[in-house]
Amino acid sequence: AFLAFKRGWDSYRPTDAERLLSLQVAYVTLNEHPAGSKDQLDYAPGPEEYHAVHKKYHPIYRDILYARNYYDIFMLDLNGNLIYSVYKELDYATNFAANGAIDEHGVIQYGEWRDSGLGEAFEAAVQKPDEINVIDWKPYGPSNGALASFLSTGIKQNGKLIGVFCTQMPPDSKPI
Repeated sequence: AFLAFKRGWDSYRPTDAERLLSLQVAYVTLNEHPAGSKDQLDYAPGPEEYHAVHKKYHPIYRDILYARNYYDIFMLDLNGNLIYSVYKELDYATNFAANGAIDEHGVIQYGEWRDSGLGEAFEAAVQKPDEINVIDWKPYGPSNGALASFLSTGIKQNGKLIGVFCTQMPPDSKPI
Protein backbone atom coordinates (compact mmCIF):
# COMPACT_ATOMS: atom_id res chain seq x y z
CA ALA A 1 0.00 0.00 0.00
CA PHE A 2 2.78 2.46 0.87
CA LEU A 3 4.44 2.28 -2.55
CA ALA A 4 1.08 2.75 -4.26
CA PHE A 5 0.32 5.82 -2.13
CA LYS A 6 3.82 7.17 -2.77
CA ARG A 7 3.43 6.76 -6.56
CA GLY A 8 0.01 8.43 -6.36
CA TRP A 9 1.44 11.26 -4.25
CA ASP A 10 4.40 11.86 -6.55
CA SER A 11 2.25 11.92 -9.69
CA TYR A 12 -0.60 13.98 -8.21
CA ARG A 13 0.91 17.44 -8.71
CA PRO A 14 4.42 18.68 -9.58
CA THR A 15 5.33 20.08 -6.13
CA ASP A 16 4.68 19.24 -2.49
CA ALA A 17 3.01 22.63 -2.00
CA GLU A 18 0.58 21.91 -4.85
CA ARG A 19 -0.06 18.40 -3.50
CA LEU A 20 -0.79 19.78 -0.04
CA LEU A 21 -3.28 22.32 -1.34
CA SER A 22 -4.97 20.04 -3.88
CA LEU A 23 -5.26 17.01 -1.61
CA GLN A 24 -6.54 19.05 1.34
CA VAL A 25 -9.17 20.59 -0.95
CA ALA A 26 -10.17 17.17 -2.36
CA TYR A 27 -10.22 15.21 0.92
CA VAL A 28 -10.99 17.87 3.55
CA THR A 29 -12.56 21.04 2.15
CA LEU A 30 -14.80 19.42 -0.49
CA ASN A 31 -15.43 16.32 1.63
CA GLU A 32 -19.15 16.41 2.44
CA HIS A 33 -18.63 14.63 5.76
CA PRO A 34 -18.23 16.83 8.87
CA ALA A 35 -15.00 17.21 10.83
CA GLY A 36 -14.37 14.03 12.76
CA SER A 37 -16.03 11.98 10.00
CA LYS A 38 -13.79 12.83 7.03
CA ASP A 39 -12.73 9.17 7.07
CA GLN A 40 -16.11 8.24 5.57
CA LEU A 41 -15.01 9.48 2.13
CA ASP A 42 -13.53 6.45 0.37
CA TYR A 43 -12.02 8.55 -2.43
CA ALA A 44 -12.25 11.98 -4.00
CA PRO A 45 -13.44 12.39 -7.59
CA GLY A 46 -10.86 12.71 -10.34
CA PRO A 47 -8.72 10.67 -12.70
CA GLU A 48 -5.52 10.90 -10.64
CA GLU A 49 -3.80 7.69 -9.52
CA TYR A 50 -3.90 8.85 -5.89
CA HIS A 51 -7.70 8.64 -5.84
CA ALA A 52 -7.69 5.08 -7.22
CA VAL A 53 -5.13 4.02 -4.61
CA HIS A 54 -7.16 5.72 -1.88
CA LYS A 55 -10.31 3.92 -3.07
CA LYS A 56 -8.50 0.56 -2.87
CA TYR A 57 -6.72 0.91 0.48
CA HIS A 58 -8.62 3.47 2.56
CA PRO A 59 -11.48 1.12 3.55
CA ILE A 60 -8.89 -1.43 4.72
CA TYR A 61 -7.00 1.03 6.91
CA ARG A 62 -10.22 2.56 8.22
CA ASP A 63 -11.39 -0.94 9.27
CA ILE A 64 -8.04 -1.56 11.02
CA LEU A 65 -8.36 1.78 12.81
CA TYR A 66 -11.87 0.95 14.04
CA ALA A 67 -10.97 -2.62 15.04
CA ARG A 68 -7.93 -1.54 17.06
CA ASN A 69 -9.40 1.70 18.40
CA TYR A 70 -6.61 3.88 17.00
CA TYR A 71 -7.23 7.60 16.69
CA ASP A 72 -5.51 7.76 13.29
CA ILE A 73 -3.15 5.87 10.99
CA PHE A 74 -0.48 7.65 8.95
CA MET A 75 2.03 6.95 6.20
CA LEU A 76 4.87 9.39 5.61
CA ASP A 77 7.47 9.40 2.86
CA LEU A 78 11.15 9.86 3.69
CA ASN A 79 10.89 13.58 2.91
CA GLY A 80 8.46 13.85 5.84
CA ASN A 81 5.31 14.31 3.76
CA LEU A 82 2.14 12.87 5.29
CA ILE A 83 0.98 11.03 2.16
CA TYR A 84 -1.90 9.16 3.82
CA SER A 85 -4.09 9.59 6.89
CA VAL A 86 -7.36 7.87 7.73
CA TYR A 87 -8.99 10.92 9.37
CA LYS A 88 -7.67 13.77 7.21
CA GLU A 89 -7.21 16.39 9.91
CA LEU A 90 -5.24 19.61 9.43
CA ASP A 91 -1.99 17.63 9.36
CA TYR A 92 -2.95 15.76 6.17
CA ALA A 93 -0.53 16.31 3.27
CA THR A 94 1.76 18.53 5.39
CA ASN A 95 5.45 17.97 6.09
CA PHE A 96 6.88 16.65 9.36
CA ALA A 97 10.64 16.65 8.70
CA ALA A 98 12.42 18.49 11.53
CA ASN A 99 14.83 20.08 9.05
CA GLY A 100 12.08 20.87 6.53
CA ALA A 101 11.92 19.91 2.88
CA ILE A 102 13.53 21.63 -0.08
CA ASP A 103 10.99 22.97 -2.58
CA GLU A 104 11.32 23.22 -6.36
CA HIS A 105 13.17 26.54 -5.99
CA GLY A 106 15.74 25.12 -3.58
CA VAL A 107 14.16 26.87 -0.60
CA ILE A 108 13.65 24.97 2.65
CA GLN A 109 9.97 24.80 3.62
CA TYR A 110 9.08 23.93 7.21
CA GLY A 111 5.88 22.06 8.01
CA GLU A 112 3.54 23.66 10.52
CA TRP A 113 3.40 20.53 12.70
CA ARG A 114 7.05 19.39 12.49
CA ASP A 115 7.60 20.02 16.22
CA SER A 116 4.54 17.97 17.20
CA GLY A 117 4.33 14.42 18.51
CA LEU A 118 3.84 13.14 14.96
CA GLY A 119 6.95 15.05 13.89
CA GLU A 120 8.85 13.36 16.72
CA ALA A 121 7.41 9.99 15.68
CA PHE A 122 8.54 10.51 12.07
CA GLU A 123 12.08 11.44 13.10
CA ALA A 124 12.27 8.55 15.58
CA ALA A 125 11.23 6.01 12.92
CA VAL A 126 13.80 7.34 10.45
CA GLN A 127 16.52 7.08 13.13
CA LYS A 128 15.36 3.69 14.48
CA PRO A 129 13.32 2.08 11.69
CA ASP A 130 13.50 -1.44 13.13
CA GLU A 131 11.95 -0.44 16.45
CA ILE A 132 8.48 0.55 17.60
CA ASN A 133 9.07 4.13 18.67
CA VAL A 134 6.77 5.48 21.39
CA ILE A 135 6.13 9.20 21.63
CA ASP A 136 4.62 10.14 24.96
CA TRP A 137 1.35 11.98 25.54
CA LYS A 138 1.13 15.68 24.75
CA PRO A 139 -1.43 17.98 23.15
CA TYR A 140 -1.61 17.56 19.35
CA GLY A 141 -2.76 20.66 17.48
CA PRO A 142 -4.38 18.99 14.44
CA SER A 143 -6.59 16.95 16.80
CA ASN A 144 -7.96 20.10 18.46
CA GLY A 145 -5.19 19.97 21.03
CA ALA A 146 -6.29 16.59 22.41
CA LEU A 147 -3.65 14.53 24.18
CA ALA A 148 -2.01 12.15 21.73
CA SER A 149 0.64 9.48 21.82
CA PHE A 150 2.22 8.09 18.65
CA LEU A 151 3.76 4.73 17.74
CA SER A 152 5.98 4.69 14.68
CA THR A 153 8.21 2.32 12.76
CA GLY A 154 10.00 2.21 9.46
CA ILE A 155 8.55 0.74 6.28
CA LYS A 156 11.18 -1.28 4.47
CA GLN A 157 11.51 -2.94 1.09
CA ASN A 158 14.36 -5.39 0.56
CA GLY A 159 15.99 -4.13 3.77
CA LYS A 160 15.94 -0.47 2.64
CA LEU A 161 13.94 2.16 4.49
CA ILE A 162 11.27 3.61 2.17
CA GLY A 163 8.80 5.29 4.52
CA VAL A 164 7.26 5.56 7.97
CA PHE A 165 4.10 3.96 9.39
CA CYS A 166 2.57 5.59 12.45
CA THR A 167 -0.51 5.29 14.62
CA GLN A 168 -2.01 7.93 16.88
CA MET A 169 -3.42 6.52 20.07
CA PRO A 170 -6.75 7.90 21.31
CA PRO A 171 -6.90 10.04 24.45
CA ASP A 172 -9.03 7.42 26.25
CA SER A 173 -6.23 4.84 25.99
CA LYS A 174 -3.94 6.93 28.20
CA PRO A 175 -2.76 4.89 31.17
CA ILE A 176 -3.70 6.19 34.61
